[in-house]
Amino acid sequence: MKNCMFLVLLCLVSMPIFSQNIVWETDYPTALSKAQQDNKILVIYFNNGQSPSLERVIKKRILKSNEFKNHSNSIVGLLIENTNNNDEHRYNSRVISGYNKDKVFPAISVIHFKARKYLPLLTKFEDVNIASFLNKFKDLSN
Repeated sequence: MKNCMFLVLLCLVSMPIFSQNIVWETDYPTALSKAQQDNKILVIYFNNGQSPSLERVIKKRILKSNEFKNHSNSIVGLLIENTNNNDEHRYNSRVISGYNKDKVFPAISVIHFKARKYLPLLTKFEDVNIASFLNKFKDLSN
């Protein structure tokens, strides 16, 4: 019985935690390569785990929004959870200094390499900010 419950729990934990079909990478070179090679939009989610209420808002209102759902097949996600470099995440500080210069967490950055366009870093998650961000994302995605 315990083994069965453990397997169910393991399956639930290993399910995608963010949005529909978006593949979330934790390695910048891998995410960058996939976005450029497949002509996809790169969504960088800076999350240090210090603001659970904001993280819930981000997941519910942005990452699971219709705008993201409608374009999930054309998105590569990059999850930056650690501000320090290590063997597994050796480019984190470069990504942060390049796309999140003020080191604000949580935050979201969006880059469309082929169009050579990007959205301003989203750091405020009030309704008006989210609505504006999603409208800009929709325009960038089309």
